[in-house]
Amino acid sequence: MRAFCFLRMANRSNILALIPAAGDGRRFEQGASPKQYAPLCGRTVLECTIERLREGLRPQVIGVVLSPNDTHFARLRRTEAGIVPLYCGGATRAESVTNGLRALAQKIEVDESDWIAVHDAARPCVPLTCLRTLRALVESAPPESKAGALLALPLRDTLKEARENHDGTIRVVVTYDRNRFWTAQTPQIFRYTVLKEALALRDAKASTDEAQAVERWCADNFLPLPQLMRGSAHNIKITYREDLAVAEAILTYQKGASS
Repeated sequence: MRAFCFLRMANRSNILALIPAAGDGRRFEQGASPKQYAPLCGRTVLECTIERLREGLRPQVIGVVLSPNDTHFARLRRTEAGIVPLYCGGATRAESVTNGLRALAQKIEVDESDWIAVHDAARPCVPLTCLRTLRALVESAPPESKAGALLALPLRDTLKEARENHDGTIRVVVTYDRNRFWTAQTPQIFRYTVLKEALALRDAKASTDEAQAVERWCADNFLPLPQLMRGSAHNIKITYREDLAVAEAILTYQKGASS
């Protein structure tokens, strides 16, 4: 039985969001609460992320994929419509997203053509302009469009491949042309059916982001690969506790710049 309903626009694909938030933040701080529940600007990181998606991407529903043992989310006292907790997180990101897609489809009516935007719980600073650009892109996409898109940034630094020698020294193997490389960010947005089928591929659970699985799916089906949309240096991913200070500075700057 579906526990949540929303108004579906006639002949129009909806945008739904999925936030994997089942990680334990092992690199964040030993013994602390998971990083998604760390305090940030008077709220938690996760609350800041949810609010940013609501304001910029404006999805009809935001599914938050949580650990089955999560005891923190219920304490946030969230009352906004359209926030759906999904206590089905897995051991890896890909498992959490796969489980989240399945659980979301059990909670609400999801059409095969709907767009699913997957966004890191620890990216609360993604600029609203980036989110609005992504929304405009998928809203203008023709019905047959399959590939989707993701935020990314061109690599700034010189990229070198390294090898550790038998004596423990690490030396350069080759230097690459950095103009060919981008660093992936989120949100990453794809059709529901594309993402579901991509994550069902063999070895998809080893994917470090959704686009990696979708790239294989597109190649197998002779379809265009995902589009890269320019992201922002502000769109940092909180990994270590010291990143909180950087995120707070960015959010404060963004608030001042928009006022």
